[in-house]
Amino acid sequence: MKRAVAFLLMLSLLCTSLVGCGTKEETKEKAKTEEKKEESGTLVVYSPAPEAMLTMIVQEFQDRTGIEVELVQAGSGELFTRIESESENPLADIMFGGGAEAAESYKQYLQPYESSELENIADIYKSEDHTWTGTFVSPTAIMYNKDLVPENEIPTGWKDFGDEKWKGKIAFADPASSGSSYTTLTILLSAMGAGNPNDGWEFVKSYVDTLDGNILSSSSAPHKGTADGEYAMCITQEQAILNYIAAGAENVGIVYPEEGTGAIPSTVSIIKGAPNASNAEKFVDFVLSKEVQAKLPEYLYHCVRTDIEEKGGFAPISEIKMADFDFLSAAENKDENIQKWNDIVIGK
Repeated sequence: MKRAVAFLLMLSLLCTSLVGCGTKEETKEKAKTEEKKEESGTLVVYSPAPEAMLTMIVQEFQDRTGIEVELVQAGSGELFTRIESESENPLADIMFGGGAEAAESYKQYLQPYESSELENIADIYKSEDHTWTGTFVSPTAIMYNKDLVPENEIPTGWKDFGDEKWKGKIAFADPASSGSSYTTLTILLSAMGAGNPNDGWEFVKSYVDTLDGNILSSSSAPHKGTADGEYAMCITQEQAILNYIAAGAENVGIVYPEEGTGAIPSTVSIIKGAPNASNAEKFVDFVLSKEVQAKLPEYLYHCVRTDIEEKGGFAPISEIKMADFDFLSAAENKDENIQKWNDIVIGK
């Protein structure tokens, strides 16, 4: 009897040991799987960034690190919505491009990361909680057609867009559907309100009157129409204007408004729960590096580092007068501002 009890006890201990070993082995295998997933040689990047610049960055990152990049391109609004819908099971690692105001609105789906390059990035281009960092900038400027605007009537600032003589000869994309046009609207409000956006609405009324119905659905339509001679002038991003000039369009001119302008940085962020988080950190460090940032002027964008002297076919951003423009506040008040715009357009 005693021998039987002892045998059963030994058998029980052996089973427990085997189960324990099994549990340990399963834990080890799980850890290996997770480590393998973390250290995979891939990176999924969502991006609305311009094609040429994006191609350069992705190719050099792949060559430098050996990490294979899977690129998904679409508009920033579409991609941020996708990030939100995938938040329970993230499929991407990086959001590269899209304005800081949009990144701020979706920051609950972004992972804070303090890059080793942050000390060389201007403070205005960094989020307080490190969920996004600015990567490149293009201020808003005036584009005019030299064939339609006499030399003695070249605009000097935003005030010219409220002048009756240009009625029906200018165009603007609808800020209700175009993110870049909404940015322009808020810059106009700030600049023409002397820093107080609420004081800028009287100018916007005169601007809408001068547009005379030329409120277009596409953000690229005004500058294309201006280059083609359909409109005398428009307000658009500096980079769009410089592209025409660089391509040899002799009829296109650029003016930086005397009242001051603004610029929202395009950003880079790591998506919360990124499958390849360590690779994502390497990508953020890479796009903020001095080597990459120094190449951005070649693509007609301003860099965000403070230790680079910009050289290229445009005025350094330090020489452009900037208005007292709070782009994060503009993002918070978007619904209210769009409603006011719509009321003015329909004559309320």
